Amino acid sequence: TIYAHTFFFVSQDFATLEIHVYEERTGNLFVHHDIPLPAFPLCLAHGDINNDGGAGNYIAVGTFDPAIEIWNLDVLNALEPTCILGGMDTTAADEWMKQSILAAKGNNNKKNKKRNKKPKTPALRPGSHTDAVMSLSWNKLHRQVLCSGSADTTVKIWDITKAHDTAAVTTFSHHTDKVQSVLWHPTEGTLLATGGYDKTIAIVDARSADCKQFKVTADCESLCWDPHHPQYLTTATEDGVVSCWDVRNLADTGNKPVWSFVADEYGGVSDIAYNPNVPGMLTTCAVNKTVTLWDTYNKDGQPSLEQPPQACGNKDMGVGKLYTMSWYPSSPWLLGCGGSGNQLALWDMTREEPIQKRFGNRTTSAPMSLEGDEQENNNDGNTKEQDFEAMMSANDTAMEKVRENAEQLAKSKKKKGKKKGPHRRGR
Repeated sequence: TIYAHTFFFVSQDFATLEIHVYEERTGNLFVHHDIPLPAFPLCLAHGDINNDGGAGNYIAVGTFDPAIEIWNLDVLNALEPTCILGGMDTTAADEWMKQSILAAKGNNNKKNKKRNKKPKTPALRPGSHTDAVMSLSWNKLHRQVLCSGSADTTVKIWDITKAHDTAAVTTFSHHTDKVQSVLWHPTEGTLLATGGYDKTIAIVDARSADCKQFKVTADCESLCWDPHHPQYLTTATEDGVVSCWDVRNLADTGNKPVWSFVADEYGGVSDIAYNPNVPGMLTTCAVNKTVTLWDTYNKDGQPSLEQPPQACGNKDMGVGKLYTMSWYPSSPWLLGCGGSGNQLALWDMTREEPIQKRFGNRTTSAPMSLEGDEQENNNDGNTKEQDFEAMMSANDTAMEKVRENAEQLAKSKKKKGKKKGPHRRGR
């Protein structure tokens, strides 16, 4: 059995989205299929509900255009997205093109000439973003809900199942500059965190539009909820500072973080991520080309509330300046990241002894590690060997029966041959 993982990667040479598959047992990484895009992408979000309400494998793509495209990853060589949220309204242009094609086939009369007047420049669809889409987050609890943040300073919530009927369900305008990051809470399906270039982080209740805001030291680069302690929101800012906030007690603490530290003294922390299978394991990546591991737990095995996390090692990923990274949710030791080198880099920590010594006993799920694969394969091999031995012994028995039958048949033929020769006895 080969365990395959899928990673999404955006090429910088031209506007395309590549889907990579990684075979953990063999270490093979290859491009499964790629999707051409109309503009250079800025953000991605994975979901499993389409515009018809059916389940599947879908990816939302935000680009320099104000539209959000939803692509079906279960279809190879797809020519167009499943649906588009916002963007230019091309209905009139499509109708004009249709009429022009009909006119070119011989239906060209004066009425058609008047009707086929080229439409004006397409306008934006009602409720669309008016600038680039910089961040996306697909709700894992309300799976038809998608959130987007834009350079037009707005945050919009979309219902995928109503993509062809209505515009955005809700629009928030609490930021005064570009919205760099949006992120749904992992267990509270209506709680949303947003961060922008106005040095502001906001916690929004999508039901009531209630919004709590607090300031950070610089422009927000990334947000991350702690999946094992969901009351904590971690932020990374442009000056290299990483901070953790308890969203339950923002007012009581005077909007002060639980802990804060400088992850990179030269700034440039571009992304942060918690390991969903290993409590207390935080990673940061930066433009200095490295990924750094942090332990957010104290000696008692609880979240540290007094001291900042401790650095546990780093690694140069060899793909240039790092801009994004993500843990694979089904494998606790597999991390993927992308950078300016226009390549995807993976870090398999299964055999990293210092990491295993510190975090190995914290895993919350049974990992599909390389050792486990080898053991499973060995067990499969033993089973196959036993089956093969049984098959061989059965074949030997069958062959013996075949030989016995052949010998008996030969003897009977020999006897019958002697009885059928009376002419020879007459001589």
